[in-house]
Amino acid sequence: MAVVYFQRFPGWADQVKRARSWCEGLLTVHCAFDIPGDTVASAVLLLSEAATNAIRYTASGRGGKFDVTLMVEQRRITIEVEDEGRPAGGTTPFIRPITPMAQHGRGMTLIDYLADTWGPLPTPRHGVGFTLTWGNLPGATAAAG
Repeated sequence: MAVVYFQRFPGWADQVKRARSWCEGLLTVHCAFDIPGDTVASAVLLLSEAATNAIRYTASGRGGKFDVTLMVEQRRITIEVEDEGRPAGGTTPFIRPITPMAQHGRGMTLIDYLADTWGPLPTPRHGVGFTLTWGNLPGATAAAG
């Protein structure tokens, strides 16, 4: 059975830190599941990247808000960061080509690298969701060796 948490944050840059603290607190203190520390750290980092993208690139950061839904199940965390959409209609989240000297644009690359799955939220919603897993999921078979 999944445990679902929801929080709305104003679209201000300082709220990314607040969202990180909220998520970390739920996953380490209030959660009934024994989640490994590296999985908690990855969840908090990726939430931070998704929330930063919402504030930087969408109407959320122009006087809006962003919503975070955190779902925890046995050996699985799913996080959705819903924003208020691109000001001009824009595009869905995507991985940008980056160069070593680039100062921005690594958020979706981190999400792609660390998350087990990720993608844009289903229409008509805007934002990104991702899933992290740990241990062996029920029904999973071990790889042949």
